[in-house]
Amino acid sequence: MRLLALARTLPFHSAGGMQSVAWDLLRAFAQRGHDVTVLTTALPDHRRSFEAEGVSIVPIDRTTPERCDRTWWSGSRAYAGSSLGRQPDAVLSISAAGAGLLPLRERWKRTPFVFQAHGTSWGEVVSKWQSGRTLQRAKAARNLYWLFKDAFIYRKFDRIVAVGDVVQQQLRHWPHTRLTPGLDVDVIRNGIDTQLFKPDAAARAEVRRQQGWGAEDRVAVFAARLHPQKGGAQAIRAFERLPASPRTTRLLIVGSGAEEIALRQQAQQSSAAARVHFTGSVDREKMPALLAAGDAFVFPSLRQEGLPMNVLEALACGLPPLCASHMRPVFDSTLPISFADPNDADAMAAALGAALHQGASDKSLLSSSYTLKECASRYLSLFERLRAA
Repeated sequence: MRLLALARTLPFHSAGGMQSVAWDLLRAFAQRGHDVTVLTTALPDHRRSFEAEGVSIVPIDRTTPERCDRTWWSGSRAYAGSSLGRQPDAVLSISAAGAGLLPLRERWKRTPFVFQAHGTSWGEVVSKWQSGRTLQRAKAARNLYWLFKDAFIYRKFDRIVAVGDVVQQQLRHWPHTRLTPGLDVDVIRNGIDTQLFKPDAAARAEVRRQQGWGAEDRVAVFAARLHPQKGGAQAIRAFERLPASPRTTRLLIVGSGAEEIALRQQAQQSSAAARVHFTGSVDREKMPALLAAGDAFVFPSLRQEGLPMNVLEALACGLPPLCASHMRPVFDSTLPISFADPNDADAMAAALGAALHQGASDKSLLSSSYTLKECASRYLSLFERLRAA
């Protein structure tokens, strides 16, 4: 099958959940022998097309890295229409990145166009408004604009695929039911590469040796973009209030972002300053070892998450996660995740203490419905069904 994908951002641009979801899926298609090309925005280190892990990557000239705008949509359409070669068997748009190709549907009558929804603009509006931060509330105006723009775009695709159950629920409720009634939405959950993310005793021992931690230390891991809505501050407050333990407890904060300086200052001023450790920006290939070194995962996000990859990766590595209570509908109830109010530091501390006491498993805690293998199979099956129809 010849597959064409469009993504405004990939791991070659920056680290992030959407980038990881897109790239893992594309390389999974390529590993199965499919011809995969992805068009993306400009890459400073790659001015020309190149190949990685069997996927052909085409940065579109004169576009702004990681940004969907008129230049991107017209440039991606021009390339697909004149330089791609033969017609693709399916088009996968990562979020709205493929909207510029919709006029080509008249020429590509047997090619299904699929939209992968990682979240909704309305979900962003709600998250930013509930943050209580003036700047975030101001930014919500742009998401309101995209709410109506997305509604127009959704109707042009053959199928909308939500990356998690909560995204599907958002698309099937107001205001989307008013703007796009009868929208066809499937759920194909984000998939984790369980060959990469898995319990690893050797990696656990090596990371702990490098950090100077003891084998009996209990380590909580927070891994995410360091943004005010991701809950880093709440994780530090909960860690500071952990119940007394005979074992040394530590908090490892993995990632970088706009809030990193503020979080470092918060940690330095806390009573647990010597036991809070920051890694800064980390390449994704190092993440499995850092997770394997932990005993529990903490992610008290304040935003409406679609289906966060970091929690699934932690489960695959055997770590029991603690998430914000409002995230409960995001995950299958069979997953061993505990929940607490992110703004109740004492409740978070008690739940985190219980997760650390439980400790990491030497087996994956992830169910098969969240594996990359299952995810790729379901997309390929969907493409075939749409083509047949």
